[in-house]
Amino acid sequence: MSKDTQFLVSLADDGDIPAPKEMAARLQRLTQETAIEADYYGNGGAVTELEAEAARLLGKERAVMFPTGTLANLIALRLLAGPDGARVVVHRHSHLFNDSGDNLSLLGGFTMVPLEGEGAGFSADDVAAELDRTADARVASRVGCIAMESPNRRLLGQRFAQADIKAITGLAGNRGIPLFLDGARMLIECAYSGQRPADMAAPFDIVYLSLYKYLGAPFGCVLAGSAAMLDGVFHDRRRFGGSLYQMWPAALLAKDALAGYAERWHRTRSAAEAVLALVEDQGPVTVEHIPDGTNIVRLRLPGAVLDGDKVKAAGLSQALKLPPPSADCLPVKINETWLNVEPQDLAGRLLKALGRCA
Repeated sequence: MSKDTQFLVSLADDGDIPAPKEMAARLQRLTQETAIEADYYGNGGAVTELEAEAARLLGKERAVMFPTGTLANLIALRLLAGPDGARVVVHRHSHLFNDSGDNLSLLGGFTMVPLEGEGAGFSADDVAAELDRTADARVASRVGCIAMESPNRRLLGQRFAQADIKAITGLAGNRGIPLFLDGARMLIECAYSGQRPADMAAPFDIVYLSLYKYLGAPFGCVLAGSAAMLDGVFHDRRRFGGSLYQMWPAALLAKDALAGYAERWHRTRSAAEAVLALVEDQGPVTVEHIPDGTNIVRLRLPGAVLDGDKVKAAGLSQALKLPPPSADCLPVKINETWLNVEPQDLAGRLLKALGRCA
């Protein structure tokens, strides 16, 4: 942990966010350990190596790195739904619908159709009803893609139910509609569900995976799918302004973090379970697990009215980064920084911080 970092453990992020000195040190170590070749506008070198590893991990023929998820999602929908402004089925609380400034509509011409079912998903019946409604419209239109996000950030890491994915996959196959997975945090889901990433990705024509949310890269993501669909997509990457001259630092850091991620997350989950058990046993705190959840739990302090500034200060007093509160609870995120402190020590720090919050 960098000396510039004010906290030992983050309970507010999906992973470690290294300070510049720490990131530079990681790059120095990796470039000294083996010969690294730079990419040229995203082609070749460490970027190509990362793409090959991501494709293998996700069980797809090809993967392509992009500097931002906003651009990658737009390109993915253009590939899947076409460039002529089709409708795209999304979840009401999805990243695509809420957090990209309607770029799919403004830049891609797509009409997003938000559905909301139980939890983080929607059902095949919900989709079928929308397909039928579109087909019966007085003015011809079409649904060009069904997009699913799992786990869902806005719903505290809830997963899209596998039974619904299976049913929607069958429906989409019969109707000839491609499927897109916004799997920005899918490796976290795999750590909790026990699925292999390739199995989780299998039903989808294109899968999106973030490189910076928990893989230590300063930016970036990949799209993975068939070679026929993605082999020439670097032209669109450049056409839409997404070809950085060199992306190798992010690719190198992400590829390094991918190695052993499953084992690290196994240890992370075990450590977090020990910490949460101690916190609930020793303090006036209730630990609430999210139904069908992943790495987010609620720490509830009954009767307390939590103030954001007070929570932040209390956390820093114990070298912890605490999330903004919601009424009487903190929606804390489990991540690899929980391994920086022994469970007993971390539980003690957290209880002291919570005591100052109440």
